[in-house]
Order: sequence, then structure tokens, then C-alpha cells
Amino acid sequence: MNFGLIGAGGIGRIRAQALAQLPGCRLVAVADADPERARAAAPPGATSFARYQELLESCDVEAVVVSTPPASHEEITLAAVAAGKHVLCEKPLSNSLDACRRMVEAARRANRVLTTGFNHRYFPAVKFLKQTLSSGRIGTLDHVRAFAGHTGLSEFQAPWMYSKNAIGGGALMDVGIHIIDLVRYILGDVREVYGVATTGVWNLDRSEDNGFALLRGVSGRVATLHATWTEWKGYRFFVEAYGDRGMARAYYAPMFAMAIYLDKPGGRRQREFHFYPEIILREKFRGWQTTTTLAFQEEFQDFVKLAQGAGSGAVSLADGFAGFRAVEIANAVYESTRTGLPVRLADPF
Repeated sequence: MNFGLIGAGGIGRIRAQALAQLPGCRLVAVADADPERARAAAPPGATSFARYQELLESCDVEAVVVSTPPASHEEITLAAVAAGKHVLCEKPLSNSLDACRRMVEAARRANRVLTTGFNHRYFPAVKFLKQTLSSGRIGTLDHVRAFAGHTGLSEFQAPWMYSKNAIGGGALMDVGIHIIDLVRYILGDVREVYGVATTGVWNLDRSEDNGFALLRGVSGRVATLHATWTEWKGYRFFVEAYGDRGMARAYYAPMFAMAIYLDKPGGRRQREFHFYPEIILREKFRGWQTTTTLAFQEEFQDFVKLAQGAGSGAVSLADGFAGFRAVEIANAVYESTRTGLPVRLADPF
């Protein structure tokens, strides 16, 4: 599949590197408002553009990666699907729920694949948790717990990265959007949200530094999650699944996974730990980008399968609806904060 990359910033460059190392995928065009940045990200033989509209006019481009700030995701995605391109859009899908809805609806009308860049689904620890739950070792799922955080403003390279107008919120739309998706990935779809968002540390305009949520799934099972820009210990996230016979945990960074389960009802506890020393050493000497690159490659492989007609059940890739639902859950926390009441999610499509 021939790809075009729109947005050659930090994540866009990692996307380009992932495609360069992936057989069967070719990056044939790069667009960025900074022409020099576009040229630097383009591999030999690829074309670079200063305007994304020119990239979309290329017949060689079959699919587009949208790696620009979230406020531009809707405009670019609508133009891409109208031009007949499949789209992989970085998270969050957009900075507003209405924009996300329009993006999903446009892709469906055009019969184009739209997916969301929730690459954490491909982290080895998360795959271990998902497989452990599916195997039945921890029994029937009862509830999920999740956390993600970093130190806040010191992590950002530009003001738009913590602007409500640009990304649609604060910690929940930033570091939290990944764990919102992971909770849905494990729990199943969410029907009701109760939450609180607070702004008492950084005091930003409508961008929360802490978001807390209690989610009720369609199945009736529940999940709790916390997203924060005040994790003074540094970046980390974890997701835990609790069953009636044990639990499983996925943690990063560093990459770590574990499971504790009963060998039989009322039996002895069995423990399983995975420390991933090869990942820890690789990141120490070559950076976290190496792990992200590998996750991107698996994501691209699933993307090609979808574009070639595979069913969504055959891949781990987050579709456009998953991107919509994650933004909807974050916005439900904001609404619940305003009213003090739970928010019930409906099927908007």
C-alpha cells in the first residue's frame, strides 16, 4: 500500500521511519506546512509538498496518515476520504465531538477505512493482559482500573499541546485518551460516565490537570480511570483487569506485565511476571521511539488488512468509532463535572 503522510512533526517522523522499515508499505509523499520539514521526512523517491491538498491529488497515494495538531484533523480527514483515500488519524480523533462524528460519518459514506492511532493496543504488556483475560485464567471479568500521567506543562513543546481549543481538553484528551481507549478495549463499550475534572494545579483555561472517571459498560461491568498532568514521578500508565479468579496488569514505562490467578476456585495463587529486559535496554540506549516504531508497524499491518477487506474482528486496530467514543467519554466527564450527574452515552450512528 502506498501511503502519504500529512504532518512531519515528532510523531509524523516516527510514522515515516516505521513505514520505511515495513515490507509492502511505501511512503510516497509527505506534506507539511514547513517545506523543509516535509523534505526531511520524505524517503528517497518520495514527493514532498507544502500543502496537503496537493498530496491528496496524487494518484499514487492510496492511504493517508494524519499527524497534525487535532484541530486540523477534521478538515484533512474529510478532504482525504472525499479524494478516495483511506485514513489513519492520530489521537485524539479531533478536538470536538461533533467533528469526530462528521469524520466517522464521512468515511462511512465514502466507504473508506478510518482508524485512530491508539498504538498502545500493540504494546507487549497490553497484549499479554488481553490474552490473559481471553484465556480465562483470571476468570470472568469483574472490573477494570486504569491510570496515566506525566508531569504536565514541562512535557509540552508548544502551547497548543495543552490548549482546550487545540486538543479539546486537558489531561483526559492528552495522556488520558489512550487509557480511555484501552479501558473500552478490555471492558467493552461504555454506556454511562460519571466523573470530575479539576484545574487547581496549572490553572489553565478549560484544560484539566486531573480527570477522574467511573465508567459503566454495556455489560454492566465497571471501570475507574485517572488521567493526570501532576504525576511528579514522571510518565507512566497502567491498566488492570480483575476477574473472579485473579487479575492481570499492563504497565509502562518501563514495560511490565503480570498476572495473579487461582489454579482452581479456592486454590493457591499462581503468579506470572514479564519484565521485557530487551525493551528496557533498547529504550535506554535508543529511546522510547523504538517501541513506538514497532507498535506503529503492527498498526500499519492491521490497517492494510482492513483496507483490503478484513473484518474489524480480525485486527486489534482502533477504528474511527473507537476514536469517537474516546472523545465522547472525555467530554462526558466534562459534562458530569458541570452538572454533578452521570452522563448516559447513546449510539450516535
